[in-house]
Amino acid sequence: MGRSDGTGAASAGWVFTGWRSVAVVLFAGFVLVISASSGLDRLFRTGAFGMFAGADRGFAAERLVGQTGWERVTAVTPQGSAQRAGLTVGMRVRFDHPYESSVRPVAGRAIGLTADRDGRMQHVTIAVSPTHFAALPPSDQFQQSTFILSMMVSLILGPIAIVRGWGSVSALAFGIGIMGIGLQTAFPAWPTTPWSAAAIRYACAFASVGSTAMCVVPAALYAERIAQVSRGWITAFGLLAAVRLVVNLFGAWCALNDASVAVLGDGRALIPAAFLVCAVVGMVWNLRGWREADGADRSRFAVMAIAMTCMVWAGFTQAVLAFIGHDMSRDPPAVIIALVLPGNLLLPLALAYAVLRHRVVDLGFALNRTVVYGTFSVILLGSFGLIEWSVEHLLPEEWVKASAWIDAGAAVLVYLAFHRVHDWVEHRVEHLFFRQWQANEDALRRFVASAAHFEDARALARGFADELVRFGGEARVAVYRRNEGALDRVAGNWDATPRHFRDDDPAFALMRAERDPLDLGETSTSLPGVLALPMLDHGALAGLVLLDLKGNGALYRPDEVALLGWAAHEVGLALAALHAGLIETENRLLKAQLGRLSNIIGERLDRAPA
Repeated sequence: MGRSDGTGAASAGWVFTGWRSVAVVLFAGFVLVISASSGLDRLFRTGAFGMFAGADRGFAAERLVGQTGWERVTAVTPQGSAQRAGLTVGMRVRFDHPYESSVRPVAGRAIGLTADRDGRMQHVTIAVSPTHFAALPPSDQFQQSTFILSMMVSLILGPIAIVRGWGSVSALAFGIGIMGIGLQTAFPAWPTTPWSAAAIRYACAFASVGSTAMCVVPAALYAERIAQVSRGWITAFGLLAAVRLVVNLFGAWCALNDASVAVLGDGRALIPAAFLVCAVVGMVWNLRGWREADGADRSRFAVMAIAMTCMVWAGFTQAVLAFIGHDMSRDPPAVIIALVLPGNLLLPLALAYAVLRHRVVDLGFALNRTVVYGTFSVILLGSFGLIEWSVEHLLPEEWVKASAWIDAGAAVLVYLAFHRVHDWVEHRVEHLFFRQWQANEDALRRFVASAAHFEDARALARGFADELVRFGGEARVAVYRRNEGALDRVAGNWDATPRHFRDDDPAFALMRAERDPLDLGETSTSLPGVLALPMLDHGALAGLVLLDLKGNGALYRPDEVALLGWAAHEVGLALAALHAGLIETENRLLKAQLGRLSNIIGERLDRAPA
């Protein structure tokens, strides 16, 4: 099916206009600020910036269902401040400030508790002692490191998705959703009063509603690439977000008041259960998109299926663990990897790849450039170093005194060898690590070399279109040639493109002026696709080629764009030559016919009586 007319994307454009765009930016900025605050707090606790705020209050406890504010001590650190204060396993305790039960305290802070000693209430004060990150159990270290890495990935990918994908609902939903996910369990340690703790806790609860947007990503991509989403589903997504908000606010109230309710365990499973519902909705839309899409769009939904599976897994495991009251800090690293890593890392990375695949830098090209310039730099620096060593150890002393001139000469030699060495390194690196790229490009160059030897323009246009389809991995291609003032589609496999372009377009003027391939994603134009290749003849636009995304959904690399532009230019010249040759042949035939006709007329005039 594929993308039809873009009605889904067009109808969603109202989100990015007027006051709504301001609201979107404000909400995204609010989520970013809260996420960054929580993420930096986690980093500070590990001593990543030379500061350490992590601490141990000396005991662990669990909430008591139906007894708001009361907890039962489940473990006491030997020789710790809690043991010195007289706390023992099984004792009931109540925090003076209930919110302190759900946050990691700051070292040096005093925590006030009311302890129930067999019915006798006693107030105790525990001095929170600092605990270095390295002293934590390996499982706790790994869990904290994974959460920190996940939050940093979210803080990087979220803003990039919103800014780079502005105008795309799927990119906006992914950006807000990925930042909101990290807020479900995040809470900074710096609020030290009940009022500040309540403000931050409720702010996190409000901002984490953004994680609901993750289930909207497949539906938004479906609307952008396939067809519109019904108003009923849009209303359903709004109701789902409202339910998430109520659940989050209730969870924040429970945390601030140290309360538990007899719902889904002790109530802590409500938030992950709501997240699981969102994940299932997202999976349903992803399967629908995969069934109805084709080509690059289908592969995008296939990658997104990995992310949706991770999302379902994360929601399911978190809900179950919260329901049974399981503490992961005692689990071995292998179990924590299976429980935490898919939702914290694989989910955001897979979704980012699926949503932004055609908007971000080709990682293969970045790796290629890194290897090429890294090898090239090592060779140049090594050569210069070898020259310096040879001057100092092999030349006479009086020559060494004039080493400044030798250094200058070496620098000139290096400069003269720059392009030759670079070309040699690039060719060798691509042959060794990127041989498929070279084979693909060589096949295109071989076709272009044969273009001048075609005898029929239509056959050349069809052959060129087929070659571009192959080069782009079954990409959609449309080849146009000028005919009586209009550009007519003469070849290609992209039947959805217009058959004719009769009116001038800003893109046509840009191609005539710049004489280079045009990135349609960065140009205000109605032309479909991602790339337009001009065919110029004495400054006039004699034809063009429209290319869509590659068959795997990726953009063309800069070196591929340059090669495609060259190929279109050369084939355009060959087509112009064939057209000129055809006109010349027709003129020659017309002249011959005119000559024969003149002879016939002359003979008849000679026979006619005077």
